[in-house]
Amino acid sequence: MVVVVLDNAPAHRQTEERVAPHEDLEIRRLAPYSPMCNPIEGCFSVLKVHIKDALALDRDEICDRSNMTDTDGNRLTVKERTRRFLERTARRSIKYITPAVVANMELHVRGAVNAAEEMKDMVYGK
Repeated sequence: MVVVVLDNAPAHRQTEERVAPHEDLEIRRLAPYSPMCNPIEGCFSVLKVHIKDALALDRDEICDRSNMTDTDGNRLTVKERTRRFLERTARRSIKYITPAVVANMELHVRGAVNAAEEMKDMVYGK
């Protein structure tokens, strides 16, 4: 039996309708907001820490409005230039989401998942 647990992200809304039924597949959903049961939330936290650290190092360059062109000389809006900084930083930071980090996050949430199965009260952040 394969059990797929989904959070309530918009990308998962039509999963049950689009996945063909199988005898050995069960799709389960988390409660509306249950980051303590979702290992991807911990992975995103790791990613955000590295993105924020990198952006802090690039702060002067990000705030410098004297060069508002791309490598081809095209003018950029502040919004577009900021988006490019963020995308570049995210691409460089994704390497910190290693299989070991994912496995550790899965182990970390296991206690919360077990508590949820036993219908125990949980407090976010503990």
